[in-house]
Amino acid sequence: MTVFGPYDQAALDAQYNNQAKVADVAAIAQRWLARGEEARNQLSCDLDLAYGPHERHRLDVFPAARPDAPILAFIHGGYWHSRDKTLGHYLAPTYVAADVTFVSVGYRLCPEVTIADVVADVTAAIDWIHANSERVGGRADKLHVAGHSAGGHLAAMLCGPGGRPGLLKGGCSVSGLHDLEPIRLCYLNQHLHLRPGDVAPLSPIARARGLKKGGDRLPPLIATVGLDEGPEYLRQRDDLVAALHAAGQPALSIDVAAGNHFTALEALGDPHHDLCLAMLRQMLSPGF
Repeated sequence: MTVFGPYDQAALDAQYNNQAKVADVAAIAQRWLARGEEARNQLSCDLDLAYGPHERHRLDVFPAARPDAPILAFIHGGYWHSRDKTLGHYLAPTYVAADVTFVSVGYRLCPEVTIADVVADVTAAIDWIHANSERVGGRADKLHVAGHSAGGHLAAMLCGPGGRPGLLKGGCSVSGLHDLEPIRLCYLNQHLHLRPGDVAPLSPIARARGLKKGGDRLPPLIATVGLDEGPEYLRQRDDLVAALHAAGQPALSIDVAAGNHFTALEALGDPHHDLCLAMLRQMLSPGF
């Protein structure tokens, strides 16, 4: 029996089970953490700045040398229920070298809280960074956001209607989850407890489809996916970009050739890859 699109339960679960799809995921995570430790040892950084009362309401800042630098706030993945902000530290050297202040954002995890609470957390983080840009080491009017997987969903929410489009100058979703209906229906919901009524308000695709052409301009969004991630991840990206384009909003699709769910993120830190170059262009010479 199908439960979503053409998928029965086992097939839908398989579409979103990245641990099973990528054989060396543990080694990849360890590589990221080791490179993150190197980044903390080699770069100036200000760790665990509080933007709220919870122990996970914390930011790690890797400031650029120039005080008027653009700021990139990065939101880690982990399907909203695992991982932490140290996972993205390995990306910092690329951006600091380009005179961009890199901020890694922490947030509370499901099932202690709901996905709506997680959205509220990262919204509060963006508000704090904007209000404290001088302390962070950059300009409030040059604030951008990027995220991976669940973090890609959160970045898209922040850039979309009802998020923080007035504060953000652009964003990037790497392998993001933009339609939460299949997430509600697959094995992941044992951690997330999504209800049917939660899906549309928390799905960037549904929110983008509600936009009217000619409305206020949203921040430009880069949406990327690894071509080896499978049809559901491609659909998630393509449907979001199509909805934004239908509303006359700026969105750019970039593919990571031969990329899986994890190596797709590595492209964001590779200064020779089109994804990283597009992110740098968005921050340093905006205008797509």
